[in-house]
Amino acid sequence: MKALQYEGLNKVVFSEVPVPVVSDGEVLVAVEICGLCGSDVLKIDSDIRGKAVCLGHELAGRIELVGPGVKGFKRGDRVVVAHHVPCGTCHYCRKASPSMCREFKQTNLDPGGFSEYVRVSSRHVENVMLKIPAKVSYAQAALTEPLACVLRNIRRLGVVEGDTVVIVGLGFIGLLSAMILIKRGVTVIGLDLDPARVRMANKLGLEHAYTGRENRTEAVLSQLTQGRGADAVIVTAGPASLVNQRLAWVRDGGIVNLFAGFHKQAPAHIDLDALYHRELTILTSYSPALEDLREAHRMICAAEIDLSPFVKSQFALDRFDEALRQVRGREIVKAMMLPHKHSSPG
Repeated sequence: MKALQYEGLNKVVFSEVPVPVVSDGEVLVAVEICGLCGSDVLKIDSDIRGKAVCLGHELAGRIELVGPGVKGFKRGDRVVVAHHVPCGTCHYCRKASPSMCREFKQTNLDPGGFSEYVRVSSRHVENVMLKIPAKVSYAQAALTEPLACVLRNIRRLGVVEGDTVVIVGLGFIGLLSAMILIKRGVTVIGLDLDPARVRMANKLGLEHAYTGRENRTEAVLSQLTQGRGADAVIVTAGPASLVNQRLAWVRDGGIVNLFAGFHKQAPAHIDLDALYHRELTILTSYSPALEDLREAHRMICAAEIDLSPFVKSQFALDRFDEALRQVRGREIVKAMMLPHKHSSPG
């Protein structure tokens, strides 16, 4: 089958690989579509050759083969499946940290969503594979996992109706976070250097969105919060060196939420004295829990959120370089790969 293989720093190759063989309790899924996640880009930009790296995890497709013993699924079912599965019983799972579960980190789809087919293990089938209704597109269903990431992050933040949140970075995750927060009655201020992203945020219902060049951020924030500052600042983009500056936007007792990966070559320098005396909290969130996946799936199936603005940029699998170029160049917010579509012969 056709697949994209990571072969080192900034090197992803379109090649032929064996179709995975399924065994008891497993299924083979024909991948219809797979989103390019920011974590994929971060891995591609890092020198992690020699490690087990499965690129492509925001996928939806149809079941091609069903192994012995599989219950509740049949050939032809439309499904979405997450890439990791927690054990549910270890210390981390019991402490509500399932994404830190050692089994969670070791379970992956085989070989990854940027391929024509993936083998779905029995644990995935039992816990994180969900059916897609006929009325829901593969493209929107494929965004179940990133939506679940956003839901868990917001759940951990604990913000409620009437609170004020600043979102730094209006890419896919920033915009999705804004949409969920607005639905919950939270006042959101969004910041992005790109005017096109600001305009998109406006269209999605974000009244207060700025590039920063207007020099209005602090004044608007002060006006909306009676001078307190935001209850939380969600950092989804930007260099780590700027994180410390965001402390000034948070109210005393508030939260600085790091909701993105950062390059290790550019460390952040945080004012620990300010954290202490102002009782600020640094909060991160890495991946969703099972309940967040199910809630995201329910919301998408119930049409409670429209993800169509994020799935318009679709690419044949062998046009991955072009998709990556457009994402890096901020020409598009989200790239969706079509593994069964090839622009080149064969």
